[in-house]
Amino acid sequence: MSVDTFDPRQFNAKQKPIAADLLAQAVELATSAVPEDCEVHLSQEQVNLLAPLLQHPGWTDAAAELDDAAIVSLIRFFTLGEMGHPAWKAEAKSPVVALVRVLKKRKAMPGDLVAWIKANTTNRFLPHGDLMDLL
Repeated sequence: MSVDTFDPRQFNAKQKPIAADLLAQAVELATSAVPEDCEVHLSQEQVNLLAPLLQHPGWTDAAAELDDAAIVSLIRFFTLGEMGHPAWKAEAKSPVVALVRVLKKRKAMPGDLVAWIKANTTNRFLPHGDLMDLL
């Protein structure tokens, strides 16, 4: 009897990408559902529909097709949404972490966005993620 080895690159390669229609809905809601009062107003159906996206590992790939403004909108949307909807608790697996990394890699991170995220969340992992993942 033999034991196989675990290769995380193979595991990640098998992950399904975020469905294009679901991504489009998230972007549409992100650009329209965050009013001046900094609350995400969604129906329970919308909350449930988008809940699987909160811990989906495919955000880096999905963000590659989005412009910087859409990514910033998604960051604000998911930051506030996690605070207002218990089904959206994602902690270190929040899409905010992956989306912030994409903006930093593009050198398109707005200077005030990190401060805004920290002011609008109690998730201690935002915006940088789990420090153990960076080691």
